[in-house]
Amino acid sequence: MLPKSGRTFSRATVIANCAAAWIVVVVAILRGEGVAGIVVPAAMTLIAWLVAGYMGVGAVDFRTAVSAARRPEEAPRP
Repeated sequence: MLPKSGRTFSRATVIANCAAAWIVVVVAILRGEGVAGIVVPAAMTLIAWLVAGYMGVGAVDFRTAVSAARRPEEAPRP
């Protein structure tokens, strides 16, 4: 059986940063100033990088856990 992921801190950090980026997007749009044209793409890029990084590290962690959970292959006999 595979071990349960213990990445709760990184998950919470990604969620908090994404929520903060969304708040910045909403505030920039509601203020209606010219800054929204700069802030919105930057915040969306930040959100994409955070989620992609989190998922990429998770895939590597999962791959490592799967390979560790498999039985070692027997050495070939001469």
